[in-house]
Amino acid sequence: MGGNGQVFSWKYKTPTVRNVDKRPRADFVKAYMHNGYLKSLKEVVHFYNTRDALPKCKSGDHGEKITCWPAPENPETINRKQMGDLRLTDRQEDLLVAFLKTLTDGY
Repeated sequence: MGGNGQVFSWKYKTPTVRNVDKRPRADFVKAYMHNGYLKSLKEVVHFYNTRDALPKCKSGDHGEKITCWPAPENPETINRKQMGDLRLTDRQEDLLVAFLKTLTDGY
């Protein structure tokens, strides 16, 4: 519980985006999100852009992570105010990914 009586179950501390694309070697596949579900920055940006705009599907369905998303593990923790339907184009998603990659400084 937090100091004001709030329950913090299912909440995760958000890490910094510094070195968000840093890898020990070029072929290393990163795992993003609290459960490692997303494997690229493009998937992360596409998720935040379209999570609430695309239809729901089951894990493993055709189009998963591209044209549909599985239901959330815990719907009560979803931020629907700042993300989920950003209405970015594919090009804008790519530009955002390119920017995030510039935050890798090698330290």
